Amino acid sequence: MLRLRRPGDHSTTALLRPPGLGGLLALLLLLLSTGGAAARETGDPLTVQVRRAGAALEITLVLSQPLPAPMLEALPSGAQLSVRYRVQVKGKRALIWDKKIWKGEVVASVVFDPLTGRYRCEEVLDDVIVASTETPSADEAREWLSAPPPFRVVLPRTKRVLRLRARAVLAVGTTWLVFPSVDGTRWVEVVVGDS
Repeated sequence: MLRLRRPGDHSTTALLRPPGLGGLLALLLLLLSTGGAAARETGDPLTVQVRRAGAALEITLVLSQPLPAPMLEALPSGAQLSVRYRVQVKGKRALIWDKKIWKGEVVASVVFDPLTGRYRCEEVLDDVIVASTETPSADEAREWLSAPPPFRVVLPRTKRVLRLRARAVLAVGTTWLVFPSVDGTRWVEVVVGDS
């Protein structure tokens, strides 16, 4: 309990009461209703499509939010720009936490070569180049960063229901040289269907 003293009141009997249960419930409902509306208006920042082909998954990732302005301004400078897509595949369990079946990182990168006037685009899955191309168009290079080509992942056979989680990381830095800060999307989760 907090004791509140008013000016001119020298007694300590004036108390500040915490809000009642009804007030807390009303506040909670207000927060949930506004948070849900904001999530519905913005939509998913990352679109994930998964197709199962035997033991493999074909995964397509599309970033639906625009790339940051500093990244777009640095595109013709020759700096290497990249968007990291973190992907996890988990198997559903009934009693304990879900089993992690596969975890990887897809990096879509673009570099402008000023001598040739072309953009070199690469898609790297766990340090292995899975797709690459060159293009003279800056629009195609931006498209490569926000929607890299589909990639395949071979998984061990399982009868579990699979869930895929993905997020896009646009930049990683530190705050006060110690605390990591990540500029990216939130995790998007998709249940993998049979085919």
